[in-house]
Amino acid sequence: MSKKRLLIIITIILTLCIVSFTAYAQSPEDGGVNFGVISLLPPLLAIVLAFITKQVLLSLFLGVFVGALLLYGGNPFYAFLRTLDEYLLGSASDSWNAAILIFTLSIGGMIGVVSKMGGTKAIAEALAKKTKTARGAQIVTWILGVLVFFDDYANTLIVGPTMRPLSDKMKVSREKLSYIIDSTAAPIAGMALVSTWVGYEIGVMRNAYEAIGVSENIYFVFLKSIPYTFYNIIAILLVLVLAITQKEIGPMYHAERRARLTGKLNSDTAKPMASDEVSKMEIQEGIKLKASNAIIPILTLV
Repeated sequence: MSKKRLLIIITIILTLCIVSFTAYAQSPEDGGVNFGVISLLPPLLAIVLAFITKQVLLSLFLGVFVGALLLYGGNPFYAFLRTLDEYLLGSASDSWNAAILIFTLSIGGMIGVVSKMGGTKAIAEALAKKTKTARGAQIVTWILGVLVFFDDYANTLIVGPTMRPLSDKMKVSREKLSYIIDSTAAPIAGMALVSTWVGYEIGVMRNAYEAIGVSENIYFVFLKSIPYTFYNIIAILLVLVLAITQKEIGPMYHAERRARLTGKLNSDTAKPMASDEVSKMEIQEGIKLKASNAIIPILTLV
């Protein structure tokens, strides 16, 4: 992190300390604190810092810290202690939150095993043999994006590297490939019966139902909410429609036209990035590619 960014963070935190103290001092005489618009500072700070520092965990921590500053009268030392023992350790030690963490880690472990055994790649290669056109390559990418439903990051790490050679061969622009993967990864994970998102969504629902004093089977509530996840459903269907019709508008039209006519898959201003996580997803040597290596673990989990 550069000195300039660090200075910006320190300045923001000091300013918020003053704002927090002022807001607390202006609290009602009956002891209740009404922060009003200032209560939006913690999430806004977390978002802004995430863009500035590119460090999501640090930004979230500072957002929690600023929230503690507001609650404890702008005292940075007391707020820091409460951030650690009450909000971080306290949340992590909660049995429900611990169960969510274990569930998420278990999903991550399964993703690693399935990837190392070449299960998802075997499925992708089987689908790839059926296509000879750009339309077919995009439809296959969509199908695989829907099949890898258990985690959006795993979806990106698996579908992207697996389908990139086929889409490149068929002269599909990287912009279109990115759109297809991005618009299937998170939407399908958000409405799948089993995914890393489910634990978080159920946790949010559980807290909301407890707050209003309603006792329900939260998982069944989640299942009943799936037909109302309109963004997820529309995003997934829109990708399929565009892949089938090959209708493009705006910048995507120019990107696809460039790729088809010139063979340039990336724009002149593009800066392709490769993550270390991609290399970690490589298949272990000596493993025979079989679709059952993915199907059996996923069905077992379900």
